[in-house]
Order: sequence, then C-alpha cells, then structure tokens
Amino acid sequence: MSLLRNPEFLRHVWLELTPQRLLATPLILGLIVLIVSQVEIASLGLPTVSMGLFVGMTALWGAKLASDSLNNELTQGTWDNQRLSGMGAWQMTLGKLAGGPVFAWYGGALSLVVFALTTPWNWASLRMLLTALAVAISLHALALLSALLAWRKQPRSTATPRSRGASILLLIVFGPQVFFMLPGDEPAGNVHWYAWHIPAPEFLLACVLLAMFWATLGLYRVMREELSFRDPPNAWIAFLLFLFVFGGGWFHGGQTSRIFEDLGPVAAHLATCLLICLVANYGLLFSERKDWVRMRRLVALWRDGQRSRAWELTPKWLATFALSAGVVATFVVACLITEPPMRAIAAACTAAGFLLFLVRDAALVLGLNFARDQSRADSAAAVYLVVLYALLPGLFVAIGLQFLAAVFWPPLLFAQPPWLILMVVQVAVALDFAIKRWRKLPA
Repeated sequence: MSLLRNPEFLRHVWLELTPQRLLATPLILGLIVLIVSQVEIASLGLPTVSMGLFVGMTALWGAKLASDSLNNELTQGTWDNQRLSGMGAWQMTLGKLAGGPVFAWYGGALSLVVFALTTPWNWASLRMLLTALAVAISLHALALLSALLAWRKQPRSTATPRSRGASILLLIVFGPQVFFMLPGDEPAGNVHWYAWHIPAPEFLLACVLLAMFWATLGLYRVMREELSFRDPPNAWIAFLLFLFVFGGGWFHGGQTSRIFEDLGPVAAHLATCLLICLVANYGLLFSERKDWVRMRRLVALWRDGQRSRAWELTPKWLATFALSAGVVATFVVACLITEPPMRAIAAACTAAGFLLFLVRDAALVLGLNFARDQSRADSAAAVYLVVLYALLPGLFVAIGLQFLAAVFWPPLLFAQPPWLILMVVQVAVALDFAIKRWRKLPA
C-alpha cells in the first residue's frame, strides 16, 4: 500500500501538520538562511547550516517525536485498538516510522531544499544526502523499537518514564555520532576491510544503509509480534551472522589485531563472533520477557516432535545461546589447529569459561523469573551479577588473593586455565536453583 493511503500515516499528518506549523516552519528556516547568507560565521556556509538543521531537526528531534508518539498511544490505551484494526504489520511499521516524526520530516525537507539549491551536485553531495537520510530513518526505527521493547518489560502503570528513558538513552548514545555527515573535509584514507581498500566515505554510506535496513527489519518483526504473528527467530540469527561477517573484516587481509594481539586472524575473528554472541545473549536475557508458560509449551512441543512449531516459540535468547555454543566449539577447534599448543589451551579454556558463565547467569536470571510475580526478577538478577562479577573479584584482590579472582572473571582464565573446574561448580549450583524453581511452577 502507498504511504499516501496509509491510514496511520494520514492520521499523524492531520494531527501534526497544523496550519500554524506549516506556516511558521518555513518562515523560521528562511530567517536562519537569511542570517547565514548575510553574516559569515567562521567557515560555515548554507550547505553546512542546512545539513546541520536536517540532522538536528529530522534525525535527532524526529527520533524523539517518533518515540513520544508511540509512547502516548501505549499509555493512553489506543495501541490495543490499533492492533485490532485491519492494518498489517508492514502498514503499521511504515505508518509509525513516517507518521510520528512527520513534522520533523517537513522541516527537514525544507532544509534539504536549501541544501540542494546551494551545493554543487556531484557524487560527494549525493552521498552526503543519502547518508543523512539513512541515519535519520535508522534512528527513528531504533527509537520506536526501544519504546516497544521497554513497554513489554514493565507494568502498564509505569510504562511512560522507562519507555521514554530508553529513547533518551538511545539519543545520548547515537546522537553525537550523526554529525559526521556535515559538509567539510572528506575523511582521509581508506578503510581496510578483508582484502579490500574502500574509501572511507563510501564505507560509511554502506554502513548506515545496512543499519537502516536492519533497524527497519527489526521494527517490522516486533510489529508482527505485537499483532500476534508467530515468527521463528530466523531474522535475528541472520542479523547475528551478518555481524559475524562484518566484524571479521578487520582481522584478515594482512592486518594485525589490536584487540586480540596474541591470536591469529582466524582465532581473532571467531573471538569477535563470541563477544557479539555474549553481548546479544545478555541483552536479550534482560530485554525479552521470560514467559514460563510459553516455555512449558515449547518443551511440550519439542517432546511431541513438533519441531517447526517449537522453533516458532523459541525465544531469541535461547536461539542465540545455541549459536554461541557453536561459535565456542568452532573457536576451540580453530585454536587447536592454528595456534601454538599452550596458547590454544589457554584460549579454549577462556572461551569455555565465557560459555559456562553464560549458562550460570542465564540459569540465575531464569530461576528468578520462574515465579508468578516477575516484576523485580530482572532487577534482582542484575544485582547478583554485579556481586559475582565486580564485588567478589574486588574482594579477593583487596585481601591479596588475586589468583582467586579468575574464578569469577573469565578473561583471567587465559593465564590460569585450571580454575575452569570451579566455574563448572558454579554452573551446577545455578542450574540446580533454576530447575528447582521450574518444578515448583504450576503444571
């Protein structure tokens, strides 16, 4: 369906583009352009100012508008009515993506008109324009995605502050990074990725286009979940595999690794994949709902041999854990083949320690969530993890028993592999805790 026929987009157009805004915005922007054209401000010109206005208005402020519009619908109770409407997931995605920040897009479009009229048109200016548009869409999609995910994680009475807090955090983290698109000196040099030498501006454009694609796809998949579609975690696994390929580009083609200096390119690439899996696992453990009723149904389907239906109910954290186990196994084999024996053993024990602690932490988080009241389970789990990862190792260091810190800090296993045995004990205790809590749940 065309965007101009999208009812969600048209609703936002009628609400946001009031006559006052339609008249005041071009007048204010015209005054800014007139001032800049008459007064030389350092080395700034109209192309720089117009692109800066687009970045500030559309990319940054537009992301806030997109998040606020969805938050208002969630807290005012109109979101449930929209879910029951006849709109599909893609219609809803486009309507929210373009409708909430439609006023920011209106002001941004006027800024881009000034940019188009005052800059010489060549590949550099076109590349800058495409980069700006891709960053704006990416931020809008991420803001909407963060609002929906935050809404799922909390009681409805407290949804507003946390959902908006997630969007504010998103703008704080990514906001300052979007000003790279302002006109000025081109980034010097090439980016060495695998065996290719790619000009930095082209590589940057490719990165933001990929970010736009994955952010929009993620928002679409979450919209499908909100509309009660059952989708297996295929798209999420594809995203992680993409990160594996993308993140390995700096370890091949004759380049040296600054992060994993003691490992060869293959082992360093796989170590990066493992770190990606760990970050994804912990993020999902605390962002996804741990619905034990759904997990009971998943177990029942798996026992009945209905693998395809069970895969549809598989939570993303569980699929990511399976992928992490495969990455660890591949990393161990690669180290044993490509690295010296002692270094291979140390690296393999370190990777196994990370996987074991992932099992321990997942068992702790799930065990606390295996209850009828899950409102404080994740907060309690976060406190316990801080104790295990920070306070206990710090205590051992403070009392002069630094060698025992490796029991609670996997990176230290590289120098002390035997402590892996005590990690297995911690995993056994955490699994026993989770299993006992699981068995106490209603059948």
